[in-house]
Amino acid sequence: MRFLVRLLAICAILVLGTLALGSVAERWLIYPFDPTRTPPSEAGLAGVTENEIALGDETLIVWSTPPNPGQPVIFYLHGNAGNLANRAGRFRRFQERGYGLVALAYPGSTGSTGTPTQDNLNEAAQHIWRIRSELLPSAYRASNPSTTLLYGESLGTTVAIHLNADETSQNSTTLPDAIILEAPFTSIAGLAEYHYPGTGDLAKNMQNQWDSLALADQLFQPLLIVHGTKDDLIPIEMGQQVFSAAPSRKKVFITVKGAGHTGLWRSDTLPRLWTFIDQFALR
Repeated sequence: MRFLVRLLAICAILVLGTLALGSVAERWLIYPFDPTRTPPSEAGLAGVTENEIALGDETLIVWSTPPNPGQPVIFYLHGNAGNLANRAGRFRRFQERGYGLVALAYPGSTGSTGTPTQDNLNEAAQHIWRIRSELLPSAYRASNPSTTLLYGESLGTTVAIHLNADETSQNSTTLPDAIILEAPFTSIAGLAEYHYPGTGDLAKNMQNQWDSLALADQLFQPLLIVHGTKDDLIPIEMGQQVFSAAPSRKKVFITVKGAGHTGLWRSDTLPRLWTFIDQFALR
């Protein structure tokens, strides 16, 4: 998460009271998305469809592909760097294993319009979650029931946690069947305090709080958390805090020794990821 190296600057802005400038700088620091719209085909993903979904006056870009019969769908929420095309390698792995995919491009990413804020990202994720089945072919939906796993990567972990909490609070009948969190953090204020001791309270003045730890008690589903021991952006202790707070009775924490914030999809971790996902295939 690139904004961490400059988080002290945003705190200084807030201290000076330039809140108008602060909100703009805050968005720039937390959401450095790549707005480049790259079709899935140009990213090397045959069989993946690019969808344009209206949400109010804005347009969201969503990539989707149906699973093989009986296989689960991965509802993917990406991190704050790059765009969907940067995850093409991951999506290709999902396809190779027969998994379906619904991947949201947040406002400001991959051609999606709108301003990235916590509220707007939450609204976008909730909207696409509730219409996700409509993004799969009608012939498939009629004959192939499937399970859906929620996958959050870095920033996407907190979007996933908030989405799950919102669906839980509304007594939704379509909660995620399972949740995977890759390098989750506790909150923006927690990150600020960790990297710059004494700035945590200042960070609580920011518009974007992303307090994941406060909503971790809604993680009742089977849960998998993956975190690197050498993550110098989001410390593994934060992932462990989220894991401990989750009431799930079926939860797994994968400690990736020597890994930083990226590079968690390794030969020694992927088999455990696939094993977790495969248990939700319809036999």
